[in-house]
Amino acid sequence: MLQGRRVLIVEDEALLAIELSDIVEGSRGYVVGPFRTNQDALRLLDSETVDAAILDLNLADGEATPTAERLAAAGVPVLVCTAGTLPRAMKLQWPDIPIHRKPVRAERLVDTLRNLCASP
Repeated sequence: MLQGRRVLIVEDEALLAIELSDIVEGSRGYVVGPFRTNQDALRLLDSETVDAAILDLNLADGEATPTAERLAAAGVPVLVCTAGTLPRAMKLQWPDIPIHRKPVRAERLVDTLRNLCASP
């Protein structure tokens, strides 16, 4: 269970954003978003904090790198959820970032989020 953890969801596919939201809420987490763009996610991060984030790589306004960088700088753990592959620059910058392939498996997603939130 995520027990009230604030999980940012940045996903531009509406159905997948709803599915991810349902998974987080079903595990007693609190969904922040979902947002379709880096711009919207970054605007939120200017004023709010989150415990973890689920990022799609390819958003409505480009690659999710700006949001990932902001989250990493704030010490927020990130889980990438994508149908694609992690760009080389992201692999080099974050070699241990967890990646879940679409379609997601709910139990595995929650386990990863729980582990990320428990890590120092």
